[in-house]
Amino acid sequence: MSKNIRKIIAVTLVAISVTSLVACGNKEKVEKTGQSNKIADSKKEDTKNTSKDDSQKGDEIAEKSGSIVTLGDMALEIFGGSKEESEKYINTISKHAKNLGNDVQVYNMVVPTHVEFALPSKYKDMSNSEKESIDNIYKGMDKNVKTIDAYSELEKHKDEYIYFNTDHHWTSLGAYYAYTAFAKEAGFTPINLKEYEKFTVGGFLGTLYTQTKDNKLKNNPDTVDYYKIPYDYQVYRYEENDMDNPLKSSLYADYAEGVNAYSVFLHGDFPEIKIENKNAKSDKKIVVVKESYGNAFVPFLVPDYKEVIVIDSRYYDGSLNQLVKDNGINQVLFINNVFAANTETLINTIDGLNK
Repeated sequence: MSKNIRKIIAVTLVAISVTSLVACGNKEKVEKTGQSNKIADSKKEDTKNTSKDDSQKGDEIAEKSGSIVTLGDMALEIFGGSKEESEKYINTISKHAKNLGNDVQVYNMVVPTHVEFALPSKYKDMSNSEKESIDNIYKGMDKNVKTIDAYSELEKHKDEYIYFNTDHHWTSLGAYYAYTAFAKEAGFTPINLKEYEKFTVGGFLGTLYTQTKDNKLKNNPDTVDYYKIPYDYQVYRYEENDMDNPLKSSLYADYAEGVNAYSVFLHGDFPEIKIENKNAKSDKKIVVVKESYGNAFVPFLVPDYKEVIVIDSRYYDGSLNQLVKDNGINQVLFINNVFAANTETLINTIDGLNK
């Protein structure tokens, strides 16, 4: 087994634990009344609709397995965050903004997950409101932090294929819509998705299938689309225990497949990745602090920034402030899914960048 494949397997397992997936138990029925090949597609926007609207899902019975609920051939992770749990996230991001100073613009994006838009209304009381959590986080954030309303943009497209049905991540299409929300706040025009060349990995059974082993999910595997940008750029990645010797890399791991298909984005999770684009639309430089949700998002930034430095707080041991100073960074974006923004262990890793 090659080093790259071993790395992908390792980071996939880490992603499962960090995003608060729990071990599955016996399934409980809840009733309430009231292609493994890569396929090039000719620069066409994906509006594939795999989400059922509320009326379509109304007759389906929810089956609960730990914190995971399956509805037919779709699985959702139940959100249990609260105002108290997100308070530390607010304080952590605000502290970073103060430490970075007025010369660095700090952005914060908290991303809703699939359950927020796909859970039928009759089951809504099974999951806490992600919108309420995100609104509370944004309301409490330091005034110098610009918050990104990814929620509204994703809600507009909730009937499109913006989340996987067998995995806890969003799709590249969902990440693109969030990128357009970021572009609006950051003051630049997003690249039209039609300018990208689309590739597809089929046969993806993700973390929610791994946790439940539900046959309905097995018979409805996801596809992982990724969009290659038409720009010349260089990518270098820094691996744990070898941070002094960056490896030449790429934005996409074309070999990724099967249960590891989401690792097509950035080859998975690494302490640091640096992307240089000499033909960028601006001279701006940005640091993106992320967990695995950020992997599908980062490639869309490349046309707009001369340099994009990506750090994963779970693996990066350095100082964010020093990294910004050493590289002449203009902007910092914190991007986390709402589970991460309500998970103390993940928040502690972000706080640990304050050195």
